[in-house]
Amino acid sequence: MSLWSKIILLLGILPIVTLAQNPSPNSMVRTWTDGSVSPAAKINDIRWLVGEWKGNLEGGMQQYTAFQPVGGHMPGFSRGWGQDGSIWFYEINDMVEVNGSLEFRVKHFSGDLANWEEKNEFVRHRLIQRTDRALYFDGLTIVKEGMDHFTVYVRITDGDRKGRILVVHQTRASKR
Repeated sequence: MSLWSKIILLLGILPIVTLAQNPSPNSMVRTWTDGSVSPAAKINDIRWLVGEWKGNLEGGMQQYTAFQPVGGHMPGFSRGWGQDGSIWFYEINDMVEVNGSLEFRVKHFSGDLANWEEKNEFVRHRLIQRTDRALYFDGLTIVKEGMDHFTVYVRITDGDRKGRILVVHQTRASKR
Protein backbone atom coordinates (compact mmCIF):
# COMPACT_ATOMS: atom_id res chain seq x y z
CA MET A 1 0.00 0.00 0.00
CA SER A 2 1.38 3.40 -0.97
CA LEU A 3 1.97 6.19 1.50
CA TRP A 4 -0.92 8.20 0.00
CA SER A 5 -3.25 5.21 0.34
CA LYS A 6 -2.31 4.87 4.00
CA ILE A 7 -2.90 8.60 4.61
CA ILE A 8 -6.30 8.50 2.88
CA LEU A 9 -7.25 5.38 4.86
CA LEU A 10 -6.15 7.04 8.11
CA LEU A 11 -8.12 10.21 7.32
CA GLY A 12 -11.20 8.09 6.68
CA ILE A 13 -10.84 6.17 9.95
CA LEU A 14 -9.86 9.12 12.17
CA PRO A 15 -13.38 10.63 12.38
CA ILE A 16 -14.79 7.22 13.36
CA VAL A 17 -12.19 6.80 16.12
CA THR A 18 -12.84 10.36 17.36
CA LEU A 19 -16.59 9.70 17.52
CA ALA A 20 -15.98 6.52 19.50
CA GLN A 21 -13.84 8.43 22.00
CA ASN A 22 -16.27 11.38 22.28
CA PRO A 23 -19.75 9.95 22.80
CA SER A 24 -22.80 12.11 22.24
CA PRO A 25 -23.98 13.82 25.44
CA ASN A 26 -27.44 12.23 25.11
CA SER A 27 -25.92 8.74 25.12
CA MET A 28 -24.13 9.50 28.39
CA VAL A 29 -27.19 10.18 30.58
CA ARG A 30 -29.46 7.43 31.92
CA THR A 31 -33.00 7.58 33.33
CA TRP A 32 -34.27 5.70 36.37
CA THR A 33 -37.18 3.39 35.63
CA ASP A 34 -39.60 1.81 38.09
CA GLY A 35 -38.32 -1.56 39.24
CA SER A 36 -34.66 -0.60 38.75
CA VAL A 37 -32.16 -1.74 41.36
CA SER A 38 -29.07 0.31 42.10
CA PRO A 39 -25.75 -1.56 41.80
CA ALA A 40 -23.53 -2.06 44.83
CA ALA A 41 -21.27 0.94 45.46
CA LYS A 42 -19.50 2.66 48.34
CA ILE A 43 -18.20 6.16 49.03
CA ASN A 44 -14.66 4.80 48.60
CA ASP A 45 -15.51 4.15 44.93
CA ILE A 46 -15.67 7.91 44.37
CA ARG A 47 -13.17 9.10 46.96
CA TRP A 48 -10.91 10.26 44.09
CA LEU A 49 -13.31 13.26 43.74
CA VAL A 50 -12.13 14.77 47.05
CA GLY A 51 -10.52 18.15 46.42
CA GLU A 52 -11.05 21.28 44.37
CA TRP A 53 -12.04 21.25 40.68
CA LYS A 54 -12.78 23.87 38.04
CA GLY A 55 -14.14 23.94 34.52
CA ASN A 56 -15.79 26.02 31.83
CA LEU A 57 -19.56 26.26 31.97
CA GLU A 58 -21.30 27.62 28.86
CA GLY A 59 -19.43 30.89 28.61
CA GLY A 60 -18.74 31.07 32.32
CA MET A 61 -16.90 29.09 34.94
CA GLN A 62 -17.78 26.41 37.45
CA GLN A 63 -15.94 25.41 40.61
CA TYR A 64 -16.57 22.26 42.65
CA THR A 65 -15.17 21.19 46.01
CA ALA A 66 -15.69 17.69 47.41
CA PHE A 67 -14.95 17.13 51.09
CA GLN A 68 -13.54 14.02 52.77
CA PRO A 69 -16.28 11.46 53.44
CA VAL A 70 -17.59 10.99 56.97
CA GLY A 71 -20.27 8.53 58.06
CA GLY A 72 -21.27 7.43 54.56
CA HIS A 73 -21.60 11.02 53.29
CA MET A 74 -19.26 12.93 50.97
CA PRO A 75 -20.56 16.51 50.78
CA GLY A 76 -19.59 19.05 48.17
CA PHE A 77 -20.18 22.61 47.09
CA SER A 78 -20.42 24.06 43.56
CA ARG A 79 -20.80 27.49 42.13
CA GLY A 80 -21.19 28.82 38.61
CA TRP A 81 -20.62 32.37 37.39
CA GLY A 82 -20.55 34.42 34.20
CA GLN A 83 -17.68 36.25 32.58
CA ASP A 84 -18.93 39.44 34.23
CA GLY A 85 -18.59 37.82 37.67
CA SER A 86 -22.34 37.44 38.24
CA ILE A 87 -23.23 34.31 40.19
CA TRP A 88 -25.50 31.93 38.25
CA PHE A 89 -25.99 29.38 41.02
CA TYR A 90 -24.70 27.78 44.17
CA GLU A 91 -25.16 24.09 44.85
CA ILE A 92 -24.81 22.03 48.00
CA ASN A 93 -24.49 18.37 47.16
CA ASP A 94 -23.95 15.12 49.02
CA MET A 95 -22.83 11.72 47.76
CA VAL A 96 -24.58 9.34 50.16
CA GLU A 97 -24.41 5.60 50.78
CA VAL A 98 -27.99 4.31 50.64
CA ASN A 99 -28.93 0.60 50.89
CA GLY A 100 -25.48 -0.57 49.72
CA SER A 101 -25.34 1.85 46.79
CA LEU A 102 -24.92 5.58 46.16
CA GLU A 103 -27.16 8.58 45.63
CA PHE A 104 -26.08 12.04 44.57
CA ARG A 105 -28.31 14.61 46.30
CA VAL A 106 -28.35 18.26 45.27
CA LYS A 107 -29.88 21.49 46.54
CA HIS A 108 -29.59 24.61 44.31
CA PHE A 109 -29.58 28.29 45.20
CA SER A 110 -29.49 31.52 43.22
CA GLY A 111 -26.75 34.12 43.66
CA ASP A 112 -28.83 35.79 46.38
CA LEU A 113 -29.26 32.40 48.15
CA ALA A 114 -32.91 31.89 47.19
CA ASN A 115 -33.46 28.14 47.00
CA TRP A 116 -34.60 26.57 43.71
CA GLU A 117 -36.14 23.50 45.34
CA GLU A 118 -38.75 23.73 48.07
CA LYS A 119 -37.46 24.15 51.64
CA ASN A 120 -37.35 20.45 52.56
CA GLU A 121 -36.67 19.09 49.07
CA PHE A 122 -33.60 18.26 47.01
CA VAL A 123 -32.82 16.65 43.65
CA ARG A 124 -32.17 12.93 44.04
CA HIS A 125 -29.94 11.14 41.52
CA ARG A 126 -30.01 7.37 42.19
CA LEU A 127 -27.16 5.22 40.86
CA ILE A 128 -28.28 3.20 37.82
CA GLN A 129 -25.04 1.74 36.48
CA ARG A 130 -21.40 1.67 37.40
CA THR A 131 -18.32 0.93 35.30
CA ASP A 132 -14.62 1.21 36.07
CA ARG A 133 -14.67 4.79 34.62
CA ALA A 134 -18.21 6.06 35.09
CA LEU A 135 -21.07 6.40 37.53
CA TYR A 136 -24.44 6.67 35.77
CA PHE A 137 -26.99 8.29 38.05
CA ASP A 138 -30.56 9.16 37.14
CA GLY A 139 -30.10 12.27 34.99
CA LEU A 140 -26.39 12.74 35.78
CA THR A 141 -23.19 10.91 34.83
CA ILE A 142 -19.67 11.34 36.20
CA VAL A 143 -16.86 10.02 33.98
CA LYS A 144 -13.35 9.74 35.40
CA GLU A 145 -10.78 10.64 32.75
CA GLY A 146 -7.70 10.38 34.94
CA MET A 147 -6.79 11.42 38.47
CA ASP A 148 -6.93 15.10 37.52
CA HIS A 149 -9.83 15.20 35.03
CA PHE A 150 -13.48 14.19 34.94
CA THR A 151 -16.57 15.12 32.96
CA VAL A 152 -20.12 15.59 34.22
CA TYR A 153 -23.14 15.10 31.96
CA VAL A 154 -26.39 16.39 33.48
CA ARG A 155 -29.89 16.60 32.07
CA ILE A 156 -31.56 19.97 32.66
CA THR A 157 -34.98 19.28 34.16
CA ASP A 158 -36.80 22.60 33.89
CA GLY A 159 -36.98 25.98 32.19
CA ASP A 160 -36.55 26.75 28.51
CA ARG A 161 -33.56 24.36 28.25
CA LYS A 162 -35.45 21.39 29.73
CA GLY A 163 -34.15 18.07 28.39
CA ARG A 164 -30.83 19.52 27.21
CA ILE A 165 -27.63 17.79 28.35
CA LEU A 166 -25.08 20.07 29.97
CA VAL A 167 -21.45 18.88 29.68
CA VAL A 168 -18.87 20.18 32.16
CA HIS A 169 -15.21 19.15 31.91
CA GLN A 170 -13.47 19.41 35.28
CA THR A 171 -9.77 19.78 36.03
CA ARG A 172 -8.25 19.35 39.49
CA ALA A 173 -7.41 22.76 40.96
CA SER A 174 -5.88 21.55 44.23
CA LYS A 175 -2.79 19.49 44.88
CA ARG A 176 -3.39 15.90 45.90
